[in-house]
Amino acid sequence: MKKRKIGLIIATSEGELLNATMSGIKARLAGTGIDVYTFLSFPAYGVRDPENFGNYNAFALPNPDDFDGFIFSVNVVQGYEMLETYYSKLLTCDKPKVSLDCEYKGMHSVIPDGYMAEYRIVEHLIKEHGCRDINYVGGSAEHPDNLLRKKAYRDALEANGIKVDERRIRDYKFIDMDGRQAYAEFKEMGLELPDAVVCANDAMALGYCQAAEEDGKYPPDDFLIVGYDNDDNSRGCTPLISTIDKDYFEMGRLGCDVLLRLIAGEEVPTLVSHEQKLVLRGSCGCYAPEELVELDTRQLQRLIHARVKEEVAYYEILNTVRQNLAIADHEGLYNFYLLEIMRNFKIYGYCMCVNQEVYYGTHALELDFKPGFDEKQYVLSGMKHGVSQEEPMIMDTKDYVPEYLQQNDEETHDYLFIPLQKFGVSLGYWVLVDAGAALFRRMVLFLTQGINNAYGNLRNLENLRKVNKRLDSVYVKDALTDMYNRFGYMRDGYEMFEKSKAYGKPLMVMFMDMDRLKEINDIYGHSHGDNALIMFSNVLKRCAGDHKIAVRYGGDEFLIIGNVENDAEAEAFKKYLEDELEKENSSSGLEYKIEASIGYVLTDPKKEAELDDYVEEADTLMYEVKKRNRKNRQN
Repeated sequence: MKKRKIGLIIATSEGELLNATMSGIKARLAGTGIDVYTFLSFPAYGVRDPENFGNYNAFALPNPDDFDGFIFSVNVVQGYEMLETYYSKLLTCDKPKVSLDCEYKGMHSVIPDGYMAEYRIVEHLIKEHGCRDINYVGGSAEHPDNLLRKKAYRDALEANGIKVDERRIRDYKFIDMDGRQAYAEFKEMGLELPDAVVCANDAMALGYCQAAEEDGKYPPDDFLIVGYDNDDNSRGCTPLISTIDKDYFEMGRLGCDVLLRLIAGEEVPTLVSHEQKLVLRGSCGCYAPEELVELDTRQLQRLIHARVKEEVAYYEILNTVRQNLAIADHEGLYNFYLLEIMRNFKIYGYCMCVNQEVYYGTHALELDFKPGFDEKQYVLSGMKHGVSQEEPMIMDTKDYVPEYLQQNDEETHDYLFIPLQKFGVSLGYWVLVDAGAALFRRMVLFLTQGINNAYGNLRNLENLRKVNKRLDSVYVKDALTDMYNRFGYMRDGYEMFEKSKAYGKPLMVMFMDMDRLKEINDIYGHSHGDNALIMFSNVLKRCAGDHKIAVRYGGDEFLIIGNVENDAEAEAFKKYLEDELEKENSSSGLEYKIEASIGYVLTDPKKEAELDDYVEEADTLMYEVKKRNRKNRQN
């Protein structure tokens, strides 16, 4: 019996947000034995951004029929727009669905009370700190969160008798560079140092502080500033940034609770909200306890040492991902480094799945976006309990993960599906199982960037090798017989000759000319003549094996070049070849025989002669044999 599972459809680049949401869901699932399958996208701004095509393609993986219900956490600029455009089956399926952090039509929603939280923090600046001139640095102009927070900002000002100054309101895109841009634009108007700055998220607040610091201005002495989200950005400067904590753990727990109740057939309110927390810190003058703790020298040294050790470990892993994977120029080395990286995390296991057509293809990676995955995945590598699953395998995409990673006990487990893509080209996906330890800060984003970029480069390199191999085969192989042609002889024959000379070893150069090929063509037709050539060449290739080179030197002229110890060994090889020809004739059932005149010489490593000189000598000996054979047939 297959385990029950729910799907989490999430778009974020913040590991802590992802971890908190997944942890809240797993907390609610504890004791149910239901697994959570998380399909992750790293959103890029703009629906038509090529990176979005590859990243959001993770949402093409889940088949609604395999899940009891879905939780959506795609509250980013183009999240639902991408789903509506390319992955509508998830939104229109008849399974219970819950949206986190924003409302979506026809779906139950669990949202934080963002309006009241923003209103309270703006009012805090006004009433507790006496702020009157307050700038607003917003996100994308039409984003629901930005509209809600901007309304709360306006309402808080007006409720406290402060006239809204439109010059102090700017909209951007929710990234740290926007904070820098806002500071620069306010500076042009002479408004960069108001009483306070309200930012629609922590990333922009951090960017604003960094730009101000370059001008020698710092919060809270020169201005107060607050953000939103309580993510890693809020702890990225000194003093720490006051912010609003959405409590994604509680949001995930509540969302999962609503979903389970819907699955059970219960009546549930369409909209469930929860209160957000104000996190007041030094950037608004309300220093948090951890910012004010007085430590003795030894305690401070320990704290600094612990923080430095954590940071060093974090960046060592990132550097390993970037450096080691980047230099992997073949699949085995790539898998080795990837396994070493994954062993840094306390996870149950991982696997990397490549679209079968991509893996076996030879064309360069080009963006031709078609949502979805191949029916089959080539499982390139995997690990379970720190042990490599070395044997690659072909897996049905509908199975999601290889059998060795499927956990069928009564516990709740999480499977994190991450898009494998390069410049928007979908290559497949990779999976982390029970992966909470890999979700520290933005680790999962940096892991993905390193793994995907390196594999995309490796895929192009492997495809180039395949193409070169095919071109090389066309260049050095005879089309009719698949033997080496003159170019193959010059490339590999010369190399073998030079090596034998360097090692002081003789080389056998055997020249063969098919007998009576013209008669076969004249009597039976050219198709039989071609067949005779193919039969003869097959015998030569079989006799040459892997250690000698068989060459179609001309129309009906052939060469075999290979190492022998002495003339007796060369003579034995000639006898072996003649016996194999006789066997071929006996089993062919044809009216004509495949025969040849053969002459050979052994090279002398001490002589200055070239390989072509020995070929001419063997040709001369062959011609003497041919004359004798012709005379014998006449007699």
